[in-house]
Amino acid sequence: MAQGGFKSNPNKPTSKKPRPAHKKKKQRQLSKGWKSFAAKGRKCAFAQQEAHTTKTINNRNEITVAARAMGAGNKFALKDIKEAGKKEIGKQKDVLRKRESKSLKMSERLREQVEKLK
Repeated sequence: MAQGGFKSNPNKPTSKKPRPAHKKKKQRQLSKGWKSFAAKGRKCAFAQQEAHTTKTINNRNEITVAARAMGAGNKFALKDIKEAGKKEIGKQKDVLRKRESKSLKMSERLREQVEKLK
C-alpha cells in the first residue's frame, strides 16, 4: 500500500453532491391576538373573570363621567351616552334624597326619645 501517494486534483469536480440544508418550518399564524387560540383551565377562567370585571368597571366609569358632564351642562353627540348620563343623574338624586330623608327621620326619632326622657 502506498501511503501519501494520492493527490486530489482541485480542478476536477467531485461526484458527491452536497446535502440540502434543513429548512425550519414556519408555524402558521391563524390570526393575531388572544382570540386565535382557545385557552383552558384555571388561568383561563381567572383571565375571563378579570376581563369581565374590567369591562364592568370601564362601563361604570363611562356612565359616571357622562353624568358629570351632563350635570356641568355639556352637550353630547352620542345619544346612548347622553341617556346613560341622564339616568345616572336621576339615580344619584334618588340616593341623595333617600340619605337626607333617613337622616331627618333619625333626628326626629332622637328628639322624641329625648323628650320622653325629660
